Amino acid sequence: MSALRSAIQELANENLDDLHVDQLADDLVEIELVSGLLETQRVRRLSVYGSKGGPLSHGFSSLTAFLKTRCRMAAGRARRLVAASIAIGQAKEVFRAWCDGRLSSDQVGRLFETSEAVHQEFVAIESTLVDAVDGLSVSDTRRLLDYWRQSVDGPGTVADEIKQDQARGVSLSLTMGGMARIDGWLTTTAGEALATALDSLMPPPSPDDPRPPRQRRHDALEDLARGFLDHGETPVVGGEKPHINIVCDLDALQGVAGGVHETETGQVVTVATLRRVACDSSVARIILGPASEVVDVGRRTRSIPAGMRRAVIVRDRHCTWKGCDRKPRWCDVHHKKHWADGGETGLENLTLLCRFHHTLMHRGYGQRRGPPPTTHRSGRRPAHRVRPAQSTARRY
Repeated sequence: MSALRSAIQELANENLDDLHVDQLADDLVEIELVSGLLETQRVRRLSVYGSKGGPLSHGFSSLTAFLKTRCRMAAGRARRLVAASIAIGQAKEVFRAWCDGRLSSDQVGRLFETSEAVHQEFVAIESTLVDAVDGLSVSDTRRLLDYWRQSVDGPGTVADEIKQDQARGVSLSLTMGGMARIDGWLTTTAGEALATALDSLMPPPSPDDPRPPRQRRHDALEDLARGFLDHGETPVVGGEKPHINIVCDLDALQGVAGGVHETETGQVVTVATLRRVACDSSVARIILGPASEVVDVGRRTRSIPAGMRRAVIVRDRHCTWKGCDRKPRWCDVHHKKHWADGGETGLENLTLLCRFHHTLMHRGYGQRRGPPPTTHRSGRRPAHRVRPAQSTARRY
């Protein structure tokens, strides 16, 4: 082990600035290969350690408990290593190919899972399967093994479907910080449906959009939910379609924090978020007496009448942020001067912004460019553009 530590220290002392990108690429490939070979030795030692009763002799109830405590591993990773230490004794051809560097650790994981599910059939043609996946990507390896399982164990795939059906579930919990956490398992078809829906709402990445994929996926999920509430065939509850309801006072609408600005479930929203949502929403006036009793409820009205929204859509066609072409379905109508600050709900004070750029605008990262559009000589009425403020766009 001392030689291994010395080799790693030698790599740590190397000046990477002196290396060409081609050399760095080759090094990354080699490190991945060596990491896989090192993983084979960890799993091999773990297998022998377990067979000799190592965990019990050192005061641990299981191999997983040993890895979690002594190696400071997360429980999930520890369980996967323990499963691999058991599998190497049952899928010896796979382990040999792993040790030879023919298969990656991720490919081996897929093969071990298949061996556990249909062990007898797997052992019969283990060498053939190893040769078949040699050189494939991890996704192609998974696909080949899934097809093979269906060909040799059709009834087993029905059991898998039942297993998925029983394991499915999604939890949505609210955190102390006001954010929501989502976690769960989707069936194959549900996962594919959600991924397809999110992909359809995620514009291609561009230099002007600094969001990482996870944030773009989050925004697409919000668009999906809000689009369904706005345009889907949702059930009517209490005489109206379900929507997000935010309770606030007049000070909060005018940009002053410290009063009331929270959702019906008690989640506090920022004043900036409140003003963005209020740009294009329904508003109901409720007047409270000195003891907080309701003394008057005004009729719910939209801050943007439907006819005016249609006029804005006809004029702007899509999001007016420079370089963005999100369709009106996924856009809000933005008041350039907020109606709570005395801004008029008129065409000259309205513009179409997708929700991502609408958020930027309310954070002060944008400004309108030039006067309202005029008719182009082609006969089309081009949308005016909004561009990021020069002082802040690059750092956002």
